[in-house]
Amino acid sequence: MKHVKALALKLIALIVLSFIVLYIIFELPFNAVFITAVITSVVIYVLGDLVVLKSGGNFVAVLVDAGTTFALSWIYLASVTDEEVIVASFVFAVAVGLFESLFHYWLLSSGFTEER
Repeated sequence: MKHVKALALKLIALIVLSFIVLYIIFELPFNAVFITAVITSVVIYVLGDLVVLKSGGNFVAVLVDAGTTFALSWIYLASVTDEEVIVASFVFAVAVGLFESLFHYWLLSSGFTEER
């Protein structure tokens, strides 16, 4: 149940961030923005929060999350839109990286996961 709570929080946060950055600022299609947020949330939760945060710590996990967000959003958005999305993906990745640094602190302090 604790993973459901953490993943739901991450999903809501990434939907809000993607809506602001990708939909409002860069005017990308809403369905592509929403799908990007969902895919990114699940992948970086499993990869960054469950695997890397435990073994590599907060800094490494934030870099992995931001890098993965950039790659996933760039590849997906470039494949479903005709827009040039590299800058939008970079700005989205930076925003996610900032959120993730706080999210990891919350995960560690709440006992959801432990650093080695």
